[in-house]
Amino acid sequence: MSEAIFHGVFFEKFLSITYYQTLIGIGLLLICFFAVLKPLQNKKVSFSIRMLVGLILGAVLGLGIQAMAGFPTTPKTWMQEIANWYGLFGRAFIAFIRMLVIPLIFVSIVKVIIDFSGKKNLPQIAFRGIFWLLFTTAIACIVGIILANLFELGEMSSTSVHHAEAKQYTSIIDTFVNLIPSNIIASMVKENIVGLVIFSALMGLAANRMEKKNPQPIALFKTFIEALYKIVMSIAMTIIKYMPYAVVALLARTIISNGIPAIIEVSSFVAAVYIAMLIMLVVHIAIVMLHGISPVMFIKKALGTWLLAFTSRSSVGTLPMTISTLTVRMGVNSGTANLVGSLGSTMGMNGCAGFFPALLAVMVAHMVGIDTNFQFYIMLVIVVVIGSIGIAGIPGTATVAATVVLSGMGMAQHFALIGMVLAVDPIIDMARTLANVSGAMTAAVATDREVGTMDMEVFNDPNVILDNDNSA
Repeated sequence: MSEAIFHGVFFEKFLSITYYQTLIGIGLLLICFFAVLKPLQNKKVSFSIRMLVGLILGAVLGLGIQAMAGFPTTPKTWMQEIANWYGLFGRAFIAFIRMLVIPLIFVSIVKVIIDFSGKKNLPQIAFRGIFWLLFTTAIACIVGIILANLFELGEMSSTSVHHAEAKQYTSIIDTFVNLIPSNIIASMVKENIVGLVIFSALMGLAANRMEKKNPQPIALFKTFIEALYKIVMSIAMTIIKYMPYAVVALLARTIISNGIPAIIEVSSFVAAVYIAMLIMLVVHIAIVMLHGISPVMFIKKALGTWLLAFTSRSSVGTLPMTISTLTVRMGVNSGTANLVGSLGSTMGMNGCAGFFPALLAVMVAHMVGIDTNFQFYIMLVIVVVIGSIGIAGIPGTATVAATVVLSGMGMAQHFALIGMVLAVDPIIDMARTLANVSGAMTAAVATDREVGTMDMEVFNDPNVILDNDNSA
C-alpha cells in the first residue's frame, strides 16, 4: 500500500494532493490536453472529431487509473484526489456554460417573440414543438416498459440494495401551478425554465403590443435584445470551443469515481438504459426521415451536440450548442430553434423523464410484487408524460423525475429500492442526457419542417460549421 508523501491540512484538505499517484494523474490529464488535443485544435480539425478524440482519451484515462489501483470497489484516497482535480476542469466548464443558461433563455425567447411580430405561426410552432417533445417522451416510456420486462428488472438480490431517502416531491396539480413564476428572480435561481419561458414570452408580447404607441423606446429595446443575444451567443461559442478538453476530464472523473464493480452490479439496468437510448436515437432519426430529412446528414451535424450532452450530463448546459447547431448547421429557423430547444431542456426529456423513470417504476413494481397489468402501464405512460413537464435539465434531476413517477404510481415508500441504481447514476445520466438533447433537436427539426421555415440548403451543406470551429 502506497504511503502519502505530503501530510497536513494544507495538502489533504486545501490542495488535495497527498500521494504521488495524484501528481501522475494530473500529469496524464495535462498530456492529453496539450500533447494530443492542442495540436488538433491548432490544425483546425473538425470539432466533432476533437470531441470523439476527447471521449476516447477520457475513457482510456479513467480506465487506466482504475487499472493502476487494481479496480477497487471503492475509490482509494489518491483516486478521490485525482477525481477532485479533474473536477477543476470538467465541473468548471459546466459552471461556465450553466452561467449563460438563464440569460440565454431569457434573451432568446424575448427575441423569438419580437422576431415573430406580426407573424401568425408562433402558436403553431409552440404547439407542434410541445407535441413532438411529449410524443417522443411517451414513446420513450413505452420503450422503457418493454426493456424492463425483457431484462426482467427487479430480480436483483435484495442484499445489494443501498438505503436512500426520497426527495421532496410535489403533486401533479402543484407541478402545473409551480410552472407559473410568482417571483421571476426566484424562478431564475431555481432554474424553473418553463416559468422563465412564460415570463420572457410575456415580455416579448408586451413589446410587440406597445410598439405602435411607443415606437422609439420599443425600437431601442429591440436593438438592446438583439445586441444582448449576439453577445451571449458569442460568449457561449467561446466557451464551447474548449469542450473537447472538458470531455476528457468529465468522463475520466466519472469512471474513476464510480469504478467497474459498481457498474457490473447493476449491469442489467445500465444495459437497458443504453439500449433505450439507442432505440430512441433510431426513433428520432425515423421522425426526421418522415419529414424529408437525410438521416446521414442529421447524424453528422448532430454528433458534436450529442457528445457534449453525453459527457456534460446537462440538457440545460448543452442548450447553447443545441440552439447553435440547429440554426447554424441545420438551417432551422432561429425562432423555432430557440423556442423548442429551450422547452426541450425542461419538458419532454426522453431520457431523464421518459425511459428512465419507466424502467425504475417497473423494476420497483417487480421487486415489491405489484401486479404490472395493462392498466398499470397505461397509468405509467400518463404519469411519465405529465411528470416530464417542468423538470430542469441539469445533472441529478432525473432522481426528482423518478420520485414524481414513483409517487404518482403509489410507490413512493419504496424509493429506497432504487439506491443501487443511484450509486452509478453518472454513468446512466450520460445516456439519459444524450436522449434528452436528441429528442429536443428532433422536435425542433420536425416542427420547422412542418411550418415550412427550415433552410434546406444550409442543412444539406456539409461544409457549414459552428463559429467555434472557425476560431478553434
